Amino acid sequence: GTLEEDPLADVRTSYIEVSRQYRRTRYTHDDWLKHRSPDRFLSNLAEFSTSGIYRGILKEVGTVAVISSFVVLWNVFLGEGWIDSAGVHHDTFGLPLLKLPLTPFTLASPSLGLLLVFRTNSAYRRWDEARKAWGLVINNSRNIARMGTAWINEPDEEVRQRKLDRLAKCIWAFPRSLARHMQSAYTGEADYVADLRDRLDPQHADGLIQSAHRPNRALFDLATAVNDLSMHSLRRNEIDKSIVVLGDQKGASERLFSSPVPLFYTRHTARFLTIWMLLLPLGLYDSFKSMNHIGMIPCAAVLALFLFGIEELAFQLEEPFSILPLVGYSNTIGDNAVEIAQWRNIYDEDPAKRQMDM
Repeated sequence: GTLEEDPLADVRTSYIEVSRQYRRTRYTHDDWLKHRSPDRFLSNLAEFSTSGIYRGILKEVGTVAVISSFVVLWNVFLGEGWIDSAGVHHDTFGLPLLKLPLTPFTLASPSLGLLLVFRTNSAYRRWDEARKAWGLVINNSRNIARMGTAWINEPDEEVRQRKLDRLAKCIWAFPRSLARHMQSAYTGEADYVADLRDRLDPQHADGLIQSAHRPNRALFDLATAVNDLSMHSLRRNEIDKSIVVLGDQKGASERLFSSPVPLFYTRHTARFLTIWMLLLPLGLYDSFKSMNHIGMIPCAAVLALFLFGIEELAFQLEEPFSILPLVGYSNTIGDNAVEIAQWRNIYDEDPAKRQMDM
């Protein structure tokens, strides 16, 4: 599909969705140094306005700010009156004030805090589980490349290298196909097809592109490539154990992707937070006596920014695959497999000796 055909194109191209690709971080030594730099507090504040999380909740924060402004304007100019710069009080129409006691908000805040904590913890666990699943994909892909290269018994060097090159390509094709499986066809298909055409033989690429379930086909291709290696059946069984692990992690990824945090919990938390924040200006009004209660407006807006920001963090973490660098993981796996396929046993002076293990 193309973005022109996408019924959700407006949502998919919104800033909050587009910015998810910039959260696919892979740290190096230098990145960790910057991460724990003593200047991190100032740099975090300096990047406040560019935060994708905060920009994604501007409507919610703006709504709270508008309600706060309305409460102040109503109470000051239609209710209790206002005080000018000389300290003189001016009476107005004496209409009923828009305010509530702060006690209900104080009593409800622990419950809201528990809901938000559980919501963010559940979302983080999903992200962590996805990261660990892909860690197993990386590790077992390397294991397959290592065992296949070390255990192959093929006296003809040209045939040996051809089989190992095919194995390396099949190893890369699985995580790359799984990464595409976790992406939308409107944003990931073109890059996926281009990558297959670039790295695989035409027949191999066509087989994957035309498959209904590409990770399954990639696993099948990998299994046939392993089966084509000349080695003892017990060793081939050991390699197959790693292929089984790849299949398990494919299932784990699909489970996470298709099963969100229970919707009734997510919706109740969102409703609780929204009503609590929209009514909060009424409870804060009496706490700001000076300057005609104007200080209540920025205070309510900042509280909305941070509390709605916590909920937004949970939403951003809940579906982890579009913020994990899956394509980067896949290419790393492919590069490792290609390198391992070139290795030779430096102590194996007579390639014919490998036949003894047949």
